[in-house]
Order: sequence, then C-alpha cells, then structure tokens
Amino acid sequence: MLLINDPVLLSIEMTTEALRARSTAHWIIAFSGGKDSSAALKIFLAAYRRAGVRLSRITLLYCDTGVENPVLDAYVKEFLRKAEQEFAELGLSINIELLKAPIPDRFFVRIIGRGYPPPTNSFRWCTTGLRIKPVSEFIAKQNPNNTVVVLGLRQSESRQRDRALALSPNLYWQKQREGKGDYDLFLPIVELSVPEVWDAIFGLSLPKALNKSALETLYRGASGECPVIKAPTAPPCTSGRFGCWTCTVVRKDKSASELIKSGHFHLEPFLTFRDWLAEFRNDPINRWHTRRNGRAGLGPFTINARKEILRRVDALEDSTRTTIIDTEERGVIAALWTMDNFARLAFRRQSDLGASKSDSDAILGNLSTAGT
Repeated sequence: MLLINDPVLLSIEMTTEALRARSTAHWIIAFSGGKDSSAALKIFLAAYRRAGVRLSRITLLYCDTGVENPVLDAYVKEFLRKAEQEFAELGLSINIELLKAPIPDRFFVRIIGRGYPPPTNSFRWCTTGLRIKPVSEFIAKQNPNNTVVVLGLRQSESRQRDRALALSPNLYWQKQREGKGDYDLFLPIVELSVPEVWDAIFGLSLPKALNKSALETLYRGASGECPVIKAPTAPPCTSGRFGCWTCTVVRKDKSASELIKSGHFHLEPFLTFRDWLAEFRNDPINRWHTRRNGRAGLGPFTINARKEILRRVDALEDSTRTTIIDTEERGVIAALWTMDNFARLAFRRQSDLGASKSDSDAILGNLSTAGT
C-alpha cells in the first residue's frame, strides 16, 4: 500500500482493500443519519467505485425508533427516498432497509401499555430495544459468518473506546460476537477526527442525495449520534447526541434546545412533553409500590398514570398535527391495560384469601410479561 498522508484518502484506500478482500460478503452499512454514519457511507461509496469489484450484496440499513428527533427524522427520510432513486440511476445495487422494533417493544407501548418508566442511566432500556435489537435480529437472519457491517465509529471519542480498539491489531476491523453467529465490523472512519469527518462529507461527491449543508446546520446544536448496533467500542447514547425526542436519560435535551433557538420552533411542544414526562416519572404517586417480581419498591406506572400520559400524547398529536402512536400500537396498549387490570385484581383476591407469598409473586411476575 502506498504511503498516504491524507486521513480521508487513507480511509478510502483501506476500505477499497477491504472490499476487494471480501467481495463475496454481504456488506451492511449501518446508517443513523448523523455525521459519522454519513462520512462512513461516503467513504464506502468512494472506495466501491475504486475497487473494481462487484459486491454480491449491499444493504443500507436504517432503524426508525418511532421517536427520533423530528428534524433529523425528516432529514433522514428525505435522504433515503432520494438515495434509492440515485442508486438506481447510477446502477448501484444497494438495497435500502428501514427497520422498526416490533409493536410490543416500541417506546410508548412499553411506557403507556406496560407501564415502563422512561429510561434513566440505571435503566436505559431504550437504545437496545428500539435500535440495537432490530438491527441485530436483521443481521442474524442473514449469513453472519459472511457479513460485514460498516459502522461510523471513531477512536478518541472516549478512553473506553480507545482501550477497546487497542485490543485489535487492525483498528479498521473488529469482531462482533452474538448468540446466533459472529460477524465482522469494518470501521472506515476509525482514525478520523471530527474536522476530517466533515472533510469527507463535504469533499466526497456521492451520494448527492445527502444534503451536507442541512446536516451541518443540524449539528450546530449537537455533537454525536446514537449507536445503531451494540459494537464493543460503542459509547452510550447520552448528552449532546441526536436521538429520541423523548430521551429522559439526560437532564436537559441540549440538542433540541439549540435547534429551537436556531428557528425550529415546532420542536417546543415535544421538548415540553419530554420535560414533563421526566418529572412525572419521578413522582412516587404515579408508580405501583410493588415491582413486577413481587418485591417492594417503585414499579410500573399505575393505570391512571398511563392514562394521563396517553392523554398528554393525544394533546401533543393534536397540537403538532403528527401521529405519535399509531392505531396498531393503541390496540396493543389497550390489551396490555386489560391484562394488568385483571392480574392486579387477581393479586388482590389472592391476598385477601391469604395466598402464599410465592403465589402472589407469581401473579405479579406475569403482569404484561414486562420486568421493571
């Protein structure tokens, strides 16, 4: 390999070599819409044009959590629509897959239906259930042993990440081990700094569907993006990162606040709801005083609390003219309420009849089959 001093050109060269070496593999580009995954996609396409090989299969993968920041969500959906047409015109056989968590695992079904408290640092169920699990299950249905997932992960973002990357002799390659098989991770921007990431975004031509100026404008109020799969080097999705407008892991949603300041005033009702939900979660009166395992402690939201959250969501939908909870999700929520009401009634009857603690615990443990 030639000595290359430019970091972006080196990334393209390393990716070109990887494509030539693994041309028969299924290449999956994990795309979240943020700057890092955008740079990784651009470098991948530049390398593919140079490689002179025809890959057997390429998939551009996006996971829609259903509660993405509305501005970023609109930006990504528009990009995906334009990219599909652009890939076809260029003769690039790139399949675009838009994933979503199963209805029982979606954000408001869990919160309003099952009574899950919104995520906290100690109970951060959101990223895994809404984003990582759907992507991992998709990959598991492929041929993991002959799959390469392209991730926009970089070193120098955290000491933990640097230590993990240092364990590999080749920073560009990592191994992802999961229950149904191992697959390879390829990290084309692993050695790029933030300015170099932007150099790749603005300096590389394809895909033209990617609106680099709009992306840069969005990033004036944030500094990262939530992970798409649970890579060994991936940091948690926390402060200063684009993600869900419902995120209560952070104390303040700085990215949403900055976007509002920059003119995206339609985000104000979403931010107001998010702040209210964080406070509502922490009021003991809104929670069962028994966990689903039967032990004492703050458990799921009460049915009345869930009804109040739903009422607030309905009001938010009316004021923003958006659909936050669809018809199918509402049906599942209603069914979960019925199950919880029935199980709680059975629990009280068992307690009144002097049932053993193990019998009562078993009833509570089956409530909506959700653990909190």
